[in-house]
Amino acid sequence: MKKQKVTTQKPKLTYRVNEQIRVPEVRIIFPDGTQEVMKTIDAKRVAEERNQDLIEVQPNAEPPVCKFDNLGRLLYKMDKRDKDLKKKQKTTTLKELRFHPNTDKHDFDFKSAHLEEFLRKGNRVRATIVFLGRSIIYKDKGLELAERLTERLSIVSTRDGDPKFEGKKLFVYFEPDKKKIDAYERIKAKTNQPSAAPLAPLAPEDLTEE
Repeated sequence: MKKQKVTTQKPKLTYRVNEQIRVPEVRIIFPDGTQEVMKTIDAKRVAEERNQDLIEVQPNAEPPVCKFDNLGRLLYKMDKRDKDLKKKQKTTTLKELRFHPNTDKHDFDFKSAHLEEFLRKGNRVRATIVFLGRSIIYKDKGLELAERLTERLSIVSTRDGDPKFEGKKLFVYFEPDKKKIDAYERIKAKTNQPSAAPLAPLAPEDLTEE
C-alpha cells in the first residue's frame, strides 16, 4: 500500500494580498497610526518599494483598509498564535471516584489523595457516593462525607454547586482552581517537601473516566 504524504498545513490568510486586491482605492493604516487613502496601484508600488506586501485587513470598509507588512512574517505570527491557542486549550477530563456513606477513614484518605492528584493535573472530578440496599436512609452520612471531601479538596479546587441526589447516588463535582494549585505548589517548594510517592492503583469499580 502506498503511504500517504503528510503535509503541514500553513495558516490560511483571511483577506486578500497584493494582486488579489482589485478595488480602485484602499485606506492605508501606517505603523504610527496615521491613515491615508491611496489608489490601489500606488499602494502596491509603495509596498514593492518597501520590500513589503499590501495586505487587506478590513475588506468591508469603504474603501477597504490595508497595511504594509511582510507576508511571510505575518504567516509566522499566525502560526505561532494558533500553536499558543492549542497549548492553552487543554482537554479537560472528568475523573470519577466512588465512595459509600460508611467509607472508613483509610479508604477516604486513599481516594481523596487520588482526587487531589487528578485536580492538580487539571482534571475535573466527580465524587459519587453510592447507597447500597437500604443505606439510602442514611442520606445525612452521605452529605457529611461530601462536606469532608469539600474541605479536604479545597486547597486545590472549588466545588461546582451543591451535592445532588439522583436515585441511590449522591454526586459532588469539583473544578481545579489554578490559583490555589499554584499557591499549593509554591508552599510545597518553599518547605522543601519531597515529591509525593506514586499513588497505589485504584480498583476498577472505583474509577471511571469520561
